[in-house]
Amino acid sequence: MYPIGKVEKDIYALRKRGPIVIPQLDPDNHDQNSAERWFKRVEELGLKVISMGGSTVDALITQKLLDIAVKDHDFDVIIYMSSNPSSINGIKGKTAVYWGQIPNAQNTFYTWDGLIANSLSLERNNIDPLPTLYAFDERGTTGSAEWISRGFSIPREKPKISLAVARAAQYLGMRFYIMAGGSGSPNPPPPTHVKLLATHSNLFVIPTSGIKTKECANELFSAGADAIQIGSLLESEKGFDVLKLMVGAAKHYPGKDFI
Repeated sequence: MYPIGKVEKDIYALRKRGPIVIPQLDPDNHDQNSAERWFKRVEELGLKVISMGGSTVDALITQKLLDIAVKDHDFDVIIYMSSNPSSINGIKGKTAVYWGQIPNAQNTFYTWDGLIANSLSLERNNIDPLPTLYAFDERGTTGSAEWISRGFSIPREKPKISLAVARAAQYLGMRFYIMAGGSGSPNPPPPTHVKLLATHSNLFVIPTSGIKTKECANELFSAGADAIQIGSLLESEKGFDVLKLMVGAAKHYPGKDFI
């Protein structure tokens, strides 16, 4: 099993206190000034871990914003495979990547080729891999990431398929499961899938996409989500007010020990 890096240890330490809220910044949607405002708003909420990435990103812009996030705000930053980790110089102990496969992708770059292409660069670039399964479930639309990967969504009414996928990932040694619907998803993650994964797998379960209200966050926390990831909501100032409510809601749920 690949050893646990510092960012992953930090995530597990936070999870011991309760479920985590992870804001996601899409570098394509920000310049340096707007990103600085975004970082400050997140920092004010006391959050320590953020993610960064999108379906189509510029590695140079991502590098600039990553440096600001870590050096000026002391965030732990998780980037996505789409951010081209072979071109990113991380900060040791502060930068990780969702080192993931999309099992229901027909584009082999997202099942295997991308992992091979980027694998030798991680240690050299001070990036910790988080062994991750990234699976699309049905949300009523096709997002950019799903279109590019030519994903095959897990039907919403079939939570046992999600569990079967999660168990397969667990047996392969993966540690994280991202339930994805694509940026700006009109529908939230299905709590029935979250509950089954949280109850019957050992993976760190992160529902993403379409989480727009405190009530939705509460439903996912109640189902057993270890973290939720919030992206498109934070492209508006009002979204940070909702994020604050989600962070407050997370404090009412128990912690969980992963180590």
